Amino acid sequence: MSSFEMPSVRQDPSALVDSLADDIVPEQLIIHIIDDEESVRVSCEFLISSLGLPTQLWSSAVTFLQTADIYYPAVVISDLMLPDMSGQALQIHLNKQHSPLALIALTGNGEITDAVAMLKKGAADYLEKPISSQRLQEAIARAQALTLKRAKLYYIRKLYAQLTDKEKQVANELMQGNINKIIADHLDVSVRTVEVHRSQVMKKMESQHVSELIQKLVMLDS
Repeated sequence: MSSFEMPSVRQDPSALVDSLADDIVPEQLIIHIIDDEESVRVSCEFLISSLGLPTQLWSSAVTFLQTADIYYPAVVISDLMLPDMSGQALQIHLNKQHSPLALIALTGNGEITDAVAMLKKGAADYLEKPISSQRLQEAIARAQALTLKRAKLYYIRKLYAQLTDKEKQVANELMQGNINKIIADHLDVSVRTVEVHRSQVMKKMESQHVSELIQKLVMLDS
């Protein structure tokens, strides 16, 4: 990577909270294609468009980061050897920003080792040039599932962060299957106090039932 200064993230991460309320489906997710060779971008776009998926093309990772919303779930297909900022550096930056984006590394000859290293850093998959239509479809499906999972986890973490320390204690007790009286004994408070905290936990975590709350809490521990 050159001496390029990492671009700041301009988008507000909290915007994701509103976007997830729209029940995003994989077919709606944009496939970002980053490659400095126009022929590769066009070829990749043709293959992806034939699958009925929306695409957006970028000639560099720098331009992508300066323009795209990295907190909205999407798939990124990025070449490893890019000017200014490599595919590996892009993955590291996305990790540091806790972005839900799922990256698919696009590799050439002799770059498999680098691609495997990216998988260990959180990349969804890698594709070898020339791109196989079947492998592309499989990689995109895997990346779509991953970005939606990451986005949901990001959303749940934001909800959980709203809880007070006492509410987090009550949530933990509920996760263990304890009833209000047992929770009151454990926390040395009244049952009424537990009921109040429990109500706030359910509201802040946007859960209609305890089972739904537990599912969200389990995701935080995964």
